[in-house]
Amino acid sequence: MRLRGSAALLTALAALVATGLVAGPAAAGDRQSGRCALPRTSAHHSLGVDTWNEDYPRPARSLDAVMIFLSFPDSEPLLTPRELASDHFPATSDFFRRASYGKFALRPHPLPGWVPMPADSTSYAIQRDWSAENRTAYLRDAVAAADSRVDFSQYDIVYLVADPDAPGVDSDATKVVNFDTALRADGTDIRRVVTVFEKHPPDRHVLAHETGHVFDLPDLYHRPSDGKGDWDTHVGDWDLMGSQFGLAPDPFGWHKWKLGWLDAGQVECVPWGTTSRFTLDPLSAPPPAGGQRGNARLAVVRTGENTALAVEARDSTGNDRGACSEGVLIYRVRNGTASGGGPIEVVDTHPRTEACWDSSVYPPLADAPLGVGERFTVAPEEARVEVAERTGSGGWTVQITTG
Repeated sequence: MRLRGSAALLTALAALVATGLVAGPAAAGDRQSGRCALPRTSAHHSLGVDTWNEDYPRPARSLDAVMIFLSFPDSEPLLTPRELASDHFPATSDFFRRASYGKFALRPHPLPGWVPMPADSTSYAIQRDWSAENRTAYLRDAVAAADSRVDFSQYDIVYLVADPDAPGVDSDATKVVNFDTALRADGTDIRRVVTVFEKHPPDRHVLAHETGHVFDLPDLYHRPSDGKGDWDTHVGDWDLMGSQFGLAPDPFGWHKWKLGWLDAGQVECVPWGTTSRFTLDPLSAPPPAGGQRGNARLAVVRTGENTALAVEARDSTGNDRGACSEGVLIYRVRNGTASGGGPIEVVDTHPRTEACWDSSVYPPLADAPLGVGERFTVAPEEARVEVAERTGSGGWTVQITTG
């Protein structure tokens, strides 16, 4: 989690190194999105999109999540499991339904009562940078305590929700934990769990952010080495994997492509050394009515073996209804950069101005999108993006010149 948390995943699961994709800029005249699909690498939460890492559940169907509420001997809970469940649902399911255009359903299954832990909350030394020994003890105790009430084989995702009022609970410790060696329960391997230590009410979109890690999405924020300074310099308000407090938290089009929410026909692959003109539908807008196809939602310029420029339209609809500004957003993608290292970097097309000082997590990028009639040349990639007009249906007509 960003701001309050460390890098959200503890250890990297091995990822297959994808091969067979032609490196460098896309060949002229080839619109197939596969030509600009960066290959998946061994980087933790690699943003390669040519293959899926089968160690993670892909949210292209309905997934079931069990929510287990943990109490401790040193504290009598002040809240009910129902109250804590309502902190996160249906809001989290609604977020993913909108983000996926209805292609993914997250189905929560909260337990109706508290599951008693065998040790006091203070005994686990819960904190942001948790020691492996204490963390392992907590997780093993939690799974063992819940095993008689939960058939873990029936669920794709496990949320362990601690009593927020217990004295040893630290809200900074909310994160996803991956296991080098999976826990075994009910004949199934538990490879990762979401440990929730949130206050009541919780941080905005915190569970959606952590669930994104369950789907192999990286942290997009920058954590200063000394813990001080600004965390949001890479992507600002854009995409909740950067900040769960962002004004425009809808996942980037690149993330939607990776997750399977955008198909090849919705990704415009821009050939190198050409000028391409097309219309982009707003990323966060619902799909067209009546089963109509609509326009592309993402444009990609392949700039190297492991790099690309992505272009998408963002406006104040759906998950982005609180966006500070509307327009065409440009960002760099690096498939070999690990989670937390800056795999995505938003391009500031208005470097001399800022916006929404009272609400943005990073005002310098709050006005990053290009408006109608504006153009910007991204250096050193030598790609020029121009916004020609806004169509009557709400699309953005864009012209991209490369090379």
